[in-house]
This record gives sequence, structure tokens and C-alpha cells, in this order.
Amino acid sequence: MSAAIKLQLDQEQHQKRLGNKKKVALSPTWWEDKTHILLDMDGTLIKQPGQIFNQLFALAAFFRLRKAGSVKSIIKAIHKTKNTLLDGHSFPSNQEAFFQTLSDELKVEKKHLEDFVNTFFSSDYPYICLFLNSEPYARKLIDLLQSRKRHITLATNSVFGCKEIELRLKASSLYLHDFDLVTSWDVMKSAKPQINFFKETLKKIGATPENTVMIGNDPFYDLPAHKLGIHTLLVGKRLTIKDIADSLENSEMT
Repeated sequence: MSAAIKLQLDQEQHQKRLGNKKKVALSPTWWEDKTHILLDMDGTLIKQPGQIFNQLFALAAFFRLRKAGSVKSIIKAIHKTKNTLLDGHSFPSNQEAFFQTLSDELKVEKKHLEDFVNTFFSSDYPYICLFLNSEPYARKLIDLLQSRKRHITLATNSVFGCKEIELRLKASSLYLHDFDLVTSWDVMKSAKPQINFFKETLKKIGATPENTVMIGNDPFYDLPAHKLGIHTLLVGKRLTIKDIADSLENSEMT
């Protein structure tokens, strides 16, 4: 475990007990030899989706699926499908795992589910995403990483396709072409918090843990990266995207 990770973990463990509000500081030299950056999306590059967003998402999804079964059977099928994605599976991709599992659970042809998803994300989802809020320093961080010639991966949880991911990114004026790799469900066969998600991502980008940084906001989903030796930063009250961008801005050009 790196010194930076240990410092942050120690502060997380003692913050509530000791009331320690001291911010995590990153020196400009911290960025030396860190060539590959993995960035979480929700809660990191955009603000965490709020209650209104989640409620509208659920209502619109249930409306589109209403002919597939009762509310109880739909909830059970979605829960099973979610667990399949998050716990691991033998399908060639998360996209295939999603459609096949949901199809089996609801006893609905996979083609009908694919039509539902396309209709939902084309007709309903763009309006729901209007309720997402931006992270004001996300654009600056991406621009700085690009100017420093870092390899940038959008390491969002791989349970959505690229079109859906880009609709969320627009909340912070970000786009798919800002990233060298996007961990969408069609290219990944693992998901957070599995350690295999980070192994698979490292393999795809040709990086080593020692040269990689994971920036996220959720200890459960993002912190497992450090088990591979990936330098891991969790944003929150004591370390913000602005803090990270400022530190990078003060680093030497490489």
C-alpha cells in the first residue's frame, strides 16, 4: 500500500472518532510516474444522482416494462440481473449478461428487452439526465490530464452502454472522446466492486498498478483498486476534484 493511500485510509478511519477535518494534501511531485488515470463518474466527475433522478429513472423504467410482468416479478428480475452483473458471470460481456439474465427471469424474448432499452434510453433517459448536477472542476481536471499526456480511462461501473454514459457526462460538459477507454457494458465482463474489474481494465490499457491512479468517491466500489497496488484517491470533504486538479496543475509538464 502506498503512503498516500495509507494516509487517506488512516484519516477515514479516525475522522468520526477524533473529529479530524484536516484535508488530504497532494504535492505536485506525487504525480511523477503516474501515467494512467482511472476516473469514476457518478459522485466524481458528476455529482451523485439525487432522489429525483433515481425516482424518475425507476418510474420510467417500470412504465416501459409494465407489460413484462407484475411489479413484484419485475423487481425480483432486476435484482437478480443486478447481482449477476456485480457478482460475476460467464457471459462474454456485461451487456450480454444483462439481457440474457433479465430475459430468463421475466420469460420475455431478449429482442423485446433490447427494444425496451433502446426506447427508454432514446426517449425517456435524456430528459431524466437533465436532473443531474455538474462537478464544476471536472472539465478542468480532464483538460489538465490531457495536457500532461496522461492516459485517461472513464472507469465507471460497467452496467450501461456508451450512449447512456455520455448523456450523464454532459452534466459536467464531458464527452466520450475525452477518454482513451470507457468501461461500458459492451467492452467489459466484470463490474465494481470486483477486483477483476480493475484487473480487466489494467489489461485493456496496458498499465501496471504502480503507474496507475484510481480517482473515485465510493469506498465500496472504488477502493478495491488499491488491493492491486493502484494508487487510490477518494474524493469527499477532505479531498475534492478541485484539490486534485490544483495539485496536477502545479506539477511539472511531462
